[in-house]
Amino acid sequence: MTDRDGVYRRDVLKAGGIAAAALGVGGGDHLQTLVETGDRASKKDPGIDSFVGQDEVIKSACSPNCRGKCPLEVHVRDGRVKKIEPQIPEDEQYKRACLLGLSHTQRIYNPTRLKYPMKRADWSPDSPNPGGRGEDAEFERISWDEAISLVAEGMTRVREEYGSESVLFHAGSGNYGINSTVESRLANLFGGSSPGWSIDANVGRGFNRITGHGYFLPQTNESEDWENARTFIAWGTDMFSSQIQMDASKLLDMKESGGKLVVVDPVYTTTASKADLWLPVDPGKDVHLILGMMNYVLEEGLEDTEFLRKRTTAPALVGPDGTMLDASEVVDGVSEPNPVAVDESTGELVSLEPETPGTYALSGTYTVDGTAYRTAFSLLNEHVADYPVAEMAEISGVPAKNVRKAARWLATRGPGGIAPSYAIGRYIHGHVFGQAYAIMLALTGDYGKHGNVHAHHPLGASLNTGGWGSPEDAPGSKGLYFHQYADAMLNGDPRPIKAVYSMESNMLGNQFPDRQKHLKAVGKLDMFVVADMHHTPTVQQADIVLPAAHWFETEDIVSSWGSHPHITYRHKVHEPLWEARDDYYILRDLASELGYGDYFPEDKREVLRTMSASDDRFDFEELRERGTAHLGTPVVKYRDEFPTKSGRIEIYDEDAPTEKGIDLELPRPIESRTASDYDEADEYPLIFMQKHGRFRLHSQFEYQEWIREINPEPRLDIHPEDAEARGIEDGDYVRVHNDRGEMVVRAKVNEAVKPGLVNTDQGWWTDDYVKGHHNDLTHDEVSDVGKTFAFYDVRVEVEPAAADVDTSKYEQDQPTGAGAIGADMRGD
Repeated sequence: MTDRDGVYRRDVLKAGGIAAAALGVGGGDHLQTLVETGDRASKKDPGIDSFVGQDEVIKSACSPNCRGKCPLEVHVRDGRVKKIEPQIPEDEQYKRACLLGLSHTQRIYNPTRLKYPMKRADWSPDSPNPGGRGEDAEFERISWDEAISLVAEGMTRVREEYGSESVLFHAGSGNYGINSTVESRLANLFGGSSPGWSIDANVGRGFNRITGHGYFLPQTNESEDWENARTFIAWGTDMFSSQIQMDASKLLDMKESGGKLVVVDPVYTTTASKADLWLPVDPGKDVHLILGMMNYVLEEGLEDTEFLRKRTTAPALVGPDGTMLDASEVVDGVSEPNPVAVDESTGELVSLEPETPGTYALSGTYTVDGTAYRTAFSLLNEHVADYPVAEMAEISGVPAKNVRKAARWLATRGPGGIAPSYAIGRYIHGHVFGQAYAIMLALTGDYGKHGNVHAHHPLGASLNTGGWGSPEDAPGSKGLYFHQYADAMLNGDPRPIKAVYSMESNMLGNQFPDRQKHLKAVGKLDMFVVADMHHTPTVQQADIVLPAAHWFETEDIVSSWGSHPHITYRHKVHEPLWEARDDYYILRDLASELGYGDYFPEDKREVLRTMSASDDRFDFEELRERGTAHLGTPVVKYRDEFPTKSGRIEIYDEDAPTEKGIDLELPRPIESRTASDYDEADEYPLIFMQKHGRFRLHSQFEYQEWIREINPEPRLDIHPEDAEARGIEDGDYVRVHNDRGEMVVRAKVNEAVKPGLVNTDQGWWTDDYVKGHHNDLTHDEVSDVGKTFAFYDVRVEVEPAAADVDTSKYEQDQPTGAGAIGADMRGD
């Protein structure tokens, strides 16, 4: 079909085929950089003929799921963004920005942005034809009114046939404004399904079992305090690549003030190159390593006994059945079910109150009413004795002397801590590491002090919306974890999902594992709606495509979860280009069509003001004027009673879950595909991981000309020994495969990765690969406890690619470089 027919093939969403006058910027003027000529964006005259004509600096913010959420100053001349600089926030030490944030001058005007609402040509609400989805799907341009009407009609039909919970309102982490709260409000009013996270929650869940804190990662001292750490153990995090804007400088401050940086990582990363000590742990052996460190601390008597007595359950008496003795049953005058300790000075049983020091016995066996009880600390000591340093060093691949050195530094040099990233949680049973390192830091007394560290980023600051997303009179939505999506779509387990409204998420392009399974699952839907800025691989599977505005084209309040202690007011720089729209107004119109219009004010600023009224830590008008508000988060964390049953750190978990038949009242190593005796280890001998790189934020900024100039294509890092054994040389194209799928990429022979490990940085899209995709290799298995996708728990084999593989996309007409034309169908 042709453009004249009004039906466009899948490439209609690229930079081409639509008149530039349709930009909708007013006055008949338009951006010359977006003039479209044939199938390519014209490079004629990158300036502006005439447009608004003001010179001003507008306060805004970068809003992706990175460790920055950096406040920015956007320099606008003649109505066009010309330059971006860091904004000075209320606390000036957090004035930061990175190359990605500065590249918005390209991103906002990228000709690959989605421009108009589109509909798959062979789809309608009453005849969904799911078989028409895929790479060859054809789309036709429609109006916004028609798009909203079709989405509402599709949702209504699914609700009538399958029930309201069969409509899933999915939001990812692509924008830290208020839009996910707005979508949640609509989901609750509709009575649909809402997402529960199955990404990056493993370590936090394990830590939470011991301390009561944590879901993703636990809270930690603000990064401004890190210079007070005497030993900083960065575990599985390359902060000098992925957190260079906000946190890397704080590590350098720590080193300059005399602190020791220890890096635990199977890859010799940029951060490892700055370390005083590198522990090259083998993939999946992190729990072995930390148990070896605990063994050394206890064997050498380096534990902080004062802290253990005051703030942990170390003195608590545990019976032979694994439960703690109840003070309300054996101590006179006590009515609360507190743990019981023995007072060493009197030999009497005492109630172990939260945050209470005492001469409690840490070790020993005591008989109460004819039953022998042992202290939790005795049980831990005996348990850890089964993990001697030498044996754990051999299993983990780290020299024993360095295991001892790292443990000794942490226990004896003063305050410090362990800063894990989400990487350890990307093994199936990574939650055990969360449990183990929470106990390790209790042994060294590293809670509640200046210089303590518990995660590789602080929690940052988030807007308290006062429950705006959950109206009291709404029927409410029902949660569905990410890892349940595919089965819900494929076979109705735990309930059928027949329609999805997705925003701020490239779930099928990067964020969900076992891509082929999820593609099949989406193929079972009656309706798939995607709102995005760019034509992502997820957009390509959609029935209705809704073009979302760039961040600078919307007014919003940006939370800084996972970074600095500010919220930022994002002022609108100019109106959305083409027919793109702010997600708030898209959802508002959809809500109106569904009959919930009264719940969504016409003016988004009114919503921002209402939400802000629920947060007494700042003044709305002052925030708008200043640009940022410091929300006064405590610099030092864990100074109060712990939100556990005992009010203490529970080093022994009497309510522990069981995983693979293993009781976890104390941490025990559990492995899946990283185990040496794994059934398919011989067939697929290499561990495959997809670490975060510095050139993308998940899959955002996938195509920016400045960035693609220096990072043009995906590569597979492979150690020289593994490459030589397979006849692979640097720069060769290789086939990476397992029983789920394959990908073809160029090899990068790299001594920085350990033998037996290969890596391709995450964030690349389907079109970037010669063949396949990195998430064709991953699986969606999760543990019962962690419920977290295990992207690193993957085995593969690597071989030279077939001689006839087509690599022309990277050998001719290469679309990279500062002066290049935008690549087709890119975005975030």
